[in-house]
Parts: sequence; structure tokens; C-alpha cells
Amino acid sequence: MMGTIMKVSLVGAELEENLGLRYIASELESRGHIVDIVPFNSEYDIPHAVKQVTGFAPQITGLSMVFTSRAREFCHLARALRDSGYTGHINAGGHFAALNCQSLLKDFQAFDSVALGEGEYILSALADNLDKPSRVHGLCYRRNNGSVEINPSTGNPDNLNALPFPKRTTFHEYFGKPIASILSSRGCWRNCAFCSINAWYKSGGGKKFRIRSVENIVAEMKELYFSYGIRIFNFQDDNFFLSNHIDALHRFEALRDELHKEGVHGIAIAIKARPDSITKESIQVLDDLGLFRVFLGVENASENGLRKLNRKCSIDHILNALRILNDFDVHIAYNLLMFEPDTVLEDVLINLRFMERHIENPFNFCRAEAYAGTGLEAKLLAEGGLLGDYFGFDYRLKDPGSEAFHQIANYAFFDRNFSDSGLHYFNMQVDFYFQLLRRFHPEVLSQTLRGTVRNFIKQTNLDTYQCLCQIYDFVAVIDPSDHSSIRRFAREMREIVDERSVELHDQGENILRWLNDAYGRRGKGVESRVEMPFQGYEPLSNRGFDSSWEFAGAGTTEAASLDLFGNTLSAIPYNVFKDRMIHQNEK
Repeated sequence: MMGTIMKVSLVGAELEENLGLRYIASELESRGHIVDIVPFNSEYDIPHAVKQVTGFAPQITGLSMVFTSRAREFCHLARALRDSGYTGHINAGGHFAALNCQSLLKDFQAFDSVALGEGEYILSALADNLDKPSRVHGLCYRRNNGSVEINPSTGNPDNLNALPFPKRTTFHEYFGKPIASILSSRGCWRNCAFCSINAWYKSGGGKKFRIRSVENIVAEMKELYFSYGIRIFNFQDDNFFLSNHIDALHRFEALRDELHKEGVHGIAIAIKARPDSITKESIQVLDDLGLFRVFLGVENASENGLRKLNRKCSIDHILNALRILNDFDVHIAYNLLMFEPDTVLEDVLINLRFMERHIENPFNFCRAEAYAGTGLEAKLLAEGGLLGDYFGFDYRLKDPGSEAFHQIANYAFFDRNFSDSGLHYFNMQVDFYFQLLRRFHPEVLSQTLRGTVRNFIKQTNLDTYQCLCQIYDFVAVIDPSDHSSIRRFAREMREIVDERSVELHDQGENILRWLNDAYGRRGKGVESRVEMPFQGYEPLSNRGFDSSWEFAGAGTTEAASLDLFGNTLSAIPYNVFKDRMIHQNEK
């Protein structure tokens, strides 16, 4: 079928721009094919997705099965497509699909093939050889006799500059500033025990870490800036930095200088980074570029935990990164993988002490999960400790007390940690909004508002810390085999955590309204009155908890804004704050 124009539906999560699908779409369209992107954000979207796909009537439908947590939803969607009468080729791609390709094709007849690496060239080759899938490198497919075959891969593309820019349609906005997702690199140069990135790139073949040239990145950012009005750039690189500090610094300097040369200024950027990548010099350059958010890969505060997770990073790296980033006053968020198979209560206590001493930045916590192809999966498999199936491997911590702590904390904090409106994500959102407003409209922010935001973040973090301390004290004295007492205590803690979450969430909602009101006052100056947004507050009713849970399962001048005490009522303009910090550090 070489040369035939194909219609291709690409289905995946679109809560934010799905760059994987959009890169594939651009590559297919550059070859003359017709592409439709279908949003699929939850299982509730199945009827709409089926209607959109069948209405488009593509010869190929590609499903972006990246995450294990959503894999069954995509299987249900594939089955629903077949039940609707769709007879086209259904291909699955992404980390989960590639690392479980043979099981997926054997267990679910709705799928025809799985892409084993990055999809631009694989889907394009499939479109050219739909009747002869044996010709498509890096494809796992079902033969006519039902057997599953894997074609050797030629590797993911080395030259990222050769790929067309991802297909763009609509954009989200924050405070009137459109945001776009973007990649400056693909892959990662580390090999953490819990991460499936390396396993996926091994599946696809080729280099596991590749970068785009500065010129290529600038060309895309310039197009987004001038053609679409983009002012916020969300870099989705697994790690925005290079492995060498000097090389990273020079790359960031070149990016900053080229963007300024092209007239791209007044922007904000968000990145992800490892703690051992952070240096004052690099952050200074990124601050000049518009850095407002860093998702920092803290992962664990225990040296033992960092070693078991193969982080190749120390607690000193973490502390240094937090100090540098907080000095630059950017939004920092991180996750703590507090639990792994060898965690003991001493490790838990070290992480609790870390929370206590670092309450100024939003965070979340959870267990390191054993995904297919990871070092953690291999370790548990070798030790006979791997439970569950490829739709969700499970395990128990070896130390009974630590396992009890994890079971209680996982149940008690389930909504706070994992729901779409969970308090920990909401805590990050409040700080995210504040830092964006500080970047673009610092003149509308009062010190009172800043203090209220910082207090909310700390209140949320301290409440989590306090509740976890209660769990620690309980576990320290309870017999881990007393499941009845543990279940009862877990339910009590769930009630406490949920009730406090509702109260704190309501406070955060008031702060978001306050931030939006401040944005609405831009050009009118800062209100001089002291605002007390929480007076008259009444908490919402408790959402309750699942009683069926079982333990074993699971630009203003400073002079004009001084008050009688010499304090500023308005936020210090960003350039003034930055200059002060630089001068202070030079003393």
C-alpha cells in the first residue's frame, strides 16, 4: 500500500498537549496522510472517543498507552471500537504497551500491533505497509495465524532536528497567557530503579538520551511566540539539564541569548530537573530566561533509600538544590518515594524529618512502583516478591512495621495524594498560580497575599507531616500482625485527613479567587487595605470514606509603597528582587 493516503486517528490523554501524539501527527501529515487527534482523558470518554473515531473512519487508530494506571481503560476502548463495528488497524504505543507488547496482543484480540519505540517513523512505516506489517521495523504484531511476531528495531531517531514541529491546535491559558508544551530533549542519562524510561528506550533501540540543537528549539519557540502568542513554555523533558554542568550552562546561555536576539522575551518557563543538576550559575541563566517552576526529583531523603532506588544522588545534592532554587524564589514541587521494598522505620523517620525541615515547598509522597522493565521489577522478581500482573505489579515491604505504615498512609491519604482534586496537587496549583502572577504582574501582588500563599503551603505540608507522625507513633508500638487494630486506626486517620483536606482545600480556593481578583486589578495598583480572606469561613461537609477497605488489599516604585513601618505593601518588582539577591550573594 506504498503511496496510499491514509486516515489515522491518534487517541490519548489531552489534559495538556500530548506531544507524543502531536509529533506523530505532524510526521504523518508531512507524508500526505490525514490525521485526527482524539482526546481520551478517562474511561467516561469512551463513548465520545468511539463516536469520533468511527465518524472519521480511519484505516489506522493509534492508542497512546503510556501509563500502567490507565492501561485497562485503553483496552476497554479498543474493545468498544470493535464492538461498534470498527474494522481498521488498532495499534498501541507508549511505555506500557511496548514493555508488555506480547502479553497485550495475546490477551486482547482488539489490538493488531504495538509500536516498540517512538512513534513518528513506526506509524509512518505502518501507514505505508499496512498490508505487510513484517516490513515495519520496531513493530510487534499479530500474524494471520494468531502468533505474535516482533520485528527488530532500527532505533529511535538520532536527529531530533529532522522531525517536524508537533501539530498545534488549541492552547490553555493562565492569567491571559497561553501555555504550550515543548521538548528540548528525549530520554534520560540516568538509570533509576523505579523508572521505565530506560527500559522503553531499550525496547525502541538507539540512544537513550538525545537533544535538539539550540537553533531548532529557538525556531519552534519563536513560531509559538509570534504565531500563537505563547508566553508560557512547559518543557516536558524528563530532565532539562545535561549530565555535565558546564555543558548545561553553555546550552542555557546560548538558548537565552538566541531567544533575546529573536525578540522572544517576557516569557515564563517550567522544567523538570534532578537535584544533582542544579547549580547557581545555571539557575541564574534560566532565571534570566523566565524560570518560574521546577519539578525537582527529590524522590527520597534517606541515603539508604536513594541508594536502593539507584538515584546516584545524595541528600547534600537535594539540600543544595532546594537552597539555590528557593533563593531564586521559583515554584518548586517534588515527590517523595518514601517506600520501597527494603524501607525500614528509620528510613521513614528520616523522610518525616525532611518534611519537617522543608515545609516551604509543595510535595506529595507515595511508594516506588514496580513497572515493567525496571530494575525494581527485576529485583522483586528475583527475590520472589513480585505480586499482581502486568496491569499493576504489587509487592510488600519486607519490614512488617514499615509495611503497616505504608498500608495505613496509603489508605488515609488516598484522596489527598491521588485524586484529581487532591490537596497535595492543589497545593502545587496555588503556588503555581502565584509564581506565574509574580512573573507577569508583580505589581498587583501585596505582601499580605504573598504571606497568605506561603502560609497555606506550609499549613498543608505541616498537616500532612503531623498526620504521618501520628501514624508513625501508632506503628512503632502496634503488633504488625494485629490487622483489626490497624484497619480501625487507618479508618480513623482517613476521617481525620479527609476532614482537614476539605478545610484546607476551601482555604486554597479562597486564595485562588484572591489571586484572580488581583489579576483583575492590574493597571489599578495594589489595594492598600489588609485583606483577611478566611474570616467567616465555614468548612464543607466531609466526603467520608470507604468503609469496605481491607488492610491486605490495595513596576511600582519602592518609595511609593512603603508603610509607616518601612514595610512594602506591594510585591517587590522581580528585577529589583533579583538584583538584591545577586548583590547580597556577592558580599
